[in-house]
Amino acid sequence: MSTHVPRLRRIAAVLVLSLVAAMLMSASVATAMTGARMTIDQKTGGQLTRFTFQGATDADGEVTYVDVLFPEGFDATASEVDLTLLEGLTRISAAYTFETLENGAVRVEFVEPVPASSNIFMEIGNVDTPIEGGTYAIPMEYGVTTASGATEVREQTDLTVTYETPEQSEVISRWLDEQKWVEAWNSLTFLSIFLKPQQLIVSFPLLLKGWYMSIALVLCAFPISIIGGLAVAFMKMAKVPPIRWIASAYINVIRGTPLFLQIFVVFIGLRASGVRLPDFLSAVVVLSLNSSAYLAEIFRAGIQSISKGQFEAASSLGMTYWQAMQHVIIPQTVRRVLPTMTSEFILLFKDTALFAAVGIFELMMRAQNHAARSGNLTAYVVAAVYYLIITIPLINLVGRLEVRLAQSEHGVTTVSRRRRRGELLAAGAAAAVDPYRAGAAAAIGDGPQTDFDNSPAKHESR
Repeated sequence: MSTHVPRLRRIAAVLVLSLVAAMLMSASVATAMTGARMTIDQKTGGQLTRFTFQGATDADGEVTYVDVLFPEGFDATASEVDLTLLEGLTRISAAYTFETLENGAVRVEFVEPVPASSNIFMEIGNVDTPIEGGTYAIPMEYGVTTASGATEVREQTDLTVTYETPEQSEVISRWLDEQKWVEAWNSLTFLSIFLKPQQLIVSFPLLLKGWYMSIALVLCAFPISIIGGLAVAFMKMAKVPPIRWIASAYINVIRGTPLFLQIFVVFIGLRASGVRLPDFLSAVVVLSLNSSAYLAEIFRAGIQSISKGQFEAASSLGMTYWQAMQHVIIPQTVRRVLPTMTSEFILLFKDTALFAAVGIFELMMRAQNHAARSGNLTAYVVAAVYYLIITIPLINLVGRLEVRLAQSEHGVTTVSRRRRRGELLAAGAAAAVDPYRAGAAAAIGDGPQTDFDNSPAKHESR
């Protein structure tokens, strides 16, 4: 039995040490505020931010002060503190003072110590955070007066906040807020409403995705409209009356009703009937149906503008009706209607703004949402700029196409005009040297070019 005594003593010693360690561990846990957490009300840095702390005081003492230790890069010199104390579910007196210490910490001192096991809700506002996002530790130190009268300084080290780095446009906008010329600019009501510099900087990148959506809609819908418009144009010119009636009814209904109504018919009417299409596909369908009616009339007018002699010439060469259309009529028609087609493309692109009514996040929808959030109309001006980026180059293209087509119709090209002008200038310059050469040079533009140096008439005159 004596051999077992040392073992029993060792086992007892281990049990005692384990019990003491468990007590110490439980005591260390009790020395930290329970349920403590720190949150912020902003997701980006580089601006005045509100920090919110929530936690329960320790069960073994009263809290006399709390220090919130903001790390380097945080500026709490202009901070404000709002505090609420609860003992159970009962609100208790929260008389306190606060100040910013030299180390950047915010100290809150209580006029009367906070009882043990009380809930603290504390908001610290107007803290300037670093621009660089990430996870930051915001530790706390607080003074506790125990039942024995001893004062202890305890720590809460597991408090962290996380936020993202702001967009470059937001950083620039905040910088503009501090500029004197911006303040003077915004003092004018019209400029402040429609051309606010801060909103211009923020709106351009914000509306870019909506611009892409508008372009995607029109690029998908317009090729379908060309095919549909050409088909409806042939139906309108068909010799079978019912086919002509169907084409005429389609053209008249689509052109005679607003696009806004057609959007609701497809987006709401079809879905109410059980036909559910994706929003993007539904928008493409509406634009294609609408534009096909207008293009049908454009193509019909272009085809009928070709003289019947073209058909007769093609028939004399043994071509069928459709061969003549494919090889003779359609190429000439495309040349004539190309400027009008470009104008229709511009109108279709601007019509995508109507889809904001059904919740498609195209350009105008994003502008509308941002204008509602900011209370400023600058986003609409930015949307107009995005429309102009597409429409102005296309308008210039239409103008140039019309000039080129007009010149080709009259058999005059830009190259031939420049050549003729140069020849006439050369003729004028030669008039002062030799009248005979001047007359010969002037004749170049009036008829077939002749080599006057080798002509028989010139040799005989010599």
